[in-house]
Amino acid sequence: MNNLKDLKFPARPECCESGSNDRAFIEFQPEPGLRHGFAKGQLIQYTLEPETGGAPDAPSERLTLAFSTADVVVLGARLDYLTARLCDQTLSSVRPVSGRYKELNPDHPWVAEILIRPLPKLGGAA
Repeated sequence: MNNLKDLKFPARPECCESGSNDRAFIEFQPEPGLRHGFAKGQLIQYTLEPETGGAPDAPSERLTLAFSTADVVVLGARLDYLTARLCDQTLSSVRPVSGRYKELNPDHPWVAEILIRPLPKLGGAA
């Protein structure tokens, strides 16, 4: 029988992971069990901008990443951390976490939602 003290729990939920810069893909996990990987070399551009018109507890920033096959939109707060990891090529995965953790660590990003918008295929590709 397991004692409660023997169970391993993370100290806090993390919305992103970074690692060495030799990883080929950035993985986005918009919901549990669903993973989308995009090759780092296919990132064309990104834009970080304020998200306006939302409620006080709504995401305050929008990070749009343009890959060659899809646009990925990350909504949250303090997303400049993710852009820094993009620039040093160490961003490995991104996932949303509950809004109740938004202010748990004000030095870390908070991701509320990830939207993936595939681009239409040109030339009749399968």
